[in-house]
Formats: sequence, structure tokens, C-alpha cells
Amino acid sequence: IGSESDLDTNNKILFIEDLDEYLYHIDRMMVSFKRSGKLSKLKGLIVGSMSDMHDNAIPFGKNAFEIISDAVSTYDYPVCFGFPAGHQDLNLPLIMGNEIRLIVEANKAYLSFIEPD
Repeated sequence: IGSESDLDTNNKILFIEDLDEYLYHIDRMMVSFKRSGKLSKLKGLIVGSMSDMHDNAIPFGKNAFEIISDAVSTYDYPVCFGFPAGHQDLNLPLIMGNEIRLIVEANKAYLSFIEPD
């Protein structure tokens, strides 16, 4: 954040996933995203697998999905948890940079790629 390679989240749908990470690192990432304004500019958030997460001897008290959910709870955009992409057996492809449509309902999410003109 704030570097030359900083990502532009304005009007974007962000995809995040992780493997073999400590829960407090996920919290730190989400707090950094929120404090920098990255989360407020999104049009949606897709959360893939959060596999093999680690906790400390003193438990963090939330799992990765709860940490992320808390960080985005004040925003009014669709958030999809457990999308089948990332470090898991079912790893569906995502076309980065492509225009997509994301619809999230109570127990379903729909993602469709929009063909460029």
C-alpha cells in the first residue's frame, strides 16, 4: 500500500485468498486495506480459499472469513466467501482484469465474465 506497485481498487471487484497464514496477518491485511481506503472503493469482494490458517497460543478469536466479514461489514457491496479458487482441490480459473458480474444471494453466488466489445 502506497508503493509504486499499489493496486487500484476503485470500482473493482477484489479477489483475495491465502494459504498457510496466521490469522493475525489476515487481520493486519484487512485493517491496512480499510485504513488506506482500498475497501471503500470496491464494487465487490470475492474471497477464495483460506486454507490451513494458523492461530497463536492465545487464540485470535475469529476465523479468516469472520475477520474479513468484520472488515467489510460497513460497506454495501456484494461479498462472496469460499469461492472455489485458490489453494484448494477445486481451483476454478479467474480472468484477472476482465469485466465480470457478481451476484451474491443468501446461499449462492453467481460470477459471469462479460465479453469485451
